[in-house]
Amino acid sequence: MRRRDMLRWLAALGAVGLADPGLVLARRKASARGQTKAREQDQKSAAAGARPGKRLVVVLLQGGPDGLSLAAPTADPLYPALRPTTAIVPGKDSFDLGGGFILHPALAPLFPLWKQKKLAVIPACGLPGVVPEHQAALASFAAGVPAKDAPRKSGWLGRLSLALGGERAQMLVGSLSPVFAGAPHYKLIAPGHGPSLPVPVPEDQALFEAESRLFDGRTALDTAFTAGHKARSAAQAKSLAESRESATGAVPAPTFARFGERFGRELAEHRDAPLGFVAVSGFDTHVSQGAGQGYLADRLRETAEGLAGLLTGLGKAADSTVVVALGEFGRRARENAFGGTDNGRGGVLLVLGGAVAGGRVLGDWPGLADHRLIEGDVAVATDWREVVAEIARYHLGLPEKRLTDVFPGLKPEQRLGVLA
Repeated sequence: MRRRDMLRWLAALGAVGLADPGLVLARRKASARGQTKAREQDQKSAAAGARPGKRLVVVLLQGGPDGLSLAAPTADPLYPALRPTTAIVPGKDSFDLGGGFILHPALAPLFPLWKQKKLAVIPACGLPGVVPEHQAALASFAAGVPAKDAPRKSGWLGRLSLALGGERAQMLVGSLSPVFAGAPHYKLIAPGHGPSLPVPVPEDQALFEAESRLFDGRTALDTAFTAGHKARSAAQAKSLAESRESATGAVPAPTFARFGERFGRELAEHRDAPLGFVAVSGFDTHVSQGAGQGYLADRLRETAEGLAGLLTGLGKAADSTVVVALGEFGRRARENAFGGTDNGRGGVLLVLGGAVAGGRVLGDWPGLADHRLIEGDVAVATDWREVVAEIARYHLGLPEKRLTDVFPGLKPEQRLGVLA
């Protein structure tokens, strides 16, 4: 250290030593009181916005369920052409939603809610700008912002919890997720051991195995068939591996079928927790998706049982609860060569509960014409964040000025009227 710097340092030290200790202590106490008062004001502001007894439960259908199966646009003449083996056909087991849509027959446990006007369906719903890849889409969902702005250090549900209740905010979750990162407090309700996801079996596997025995590799045709068979098998294996990875961390749909009611009871007992979250897996249907029956139908039936059970478990608290169920994205409009559907954009959002103005299909429907699709995907006509923002604002009581704390940059353009 140079002599000049040493003198400056000693002078500064002397000034500190000459300062009145009482004055220094008083200033410290005043600063601490100011910080405490600021925290108390934040708490009061958050508490003033939260409405006692009101609740929002988010159910993430992880893997991206097929919106064109959940709420099938059967009135669209292009639908059966795009879905030769996976289209949902109107019949005695389907449920007419009006407006050219039918609810998948496997969602029968939710039919009574529609009749009671406690279920609303929003087609072509998603996050604008979402990348139809699981890891990127899940990161965007958790952050509550488009892919170009993700990731963030906190999740949108964690920010909502903080905005509603401050540092004392409570939340119940059935699975771990970055969507509630930053939440002051949460309690994990583990689903325990239950049935795991079955592996989809390619419907044409037996046919290919039988055909392979007819080709012994002696001719050019034999060689071509063998090469094609290997390429197809490799593509199927890759798709099935992706489906397994997409389910990581979520509650398998077969387990959720029974866990839903228990989770509802836990929510009802924790009246100080206005938010709940659980992720359910089994919706990445690249292979053998099926139509009215099959792999997807089984997962939808289990999920519907879990959702209906959740409301049953809530009991009277269901009257003041809104449940939203959605995927991180939807599926492509055209089915693939394996009897399944690949990752897409626009999906379906289900809104249910006693506080819902249901019995209606909400939002715009862009249609399935080629010029209306986005690179072969159903376009996103309704931003799911606007739906959640409406629920947070008018159901949970979140002050309007705090919406941007939850969803940075979001400027809601419409109010769909999902609340009763």
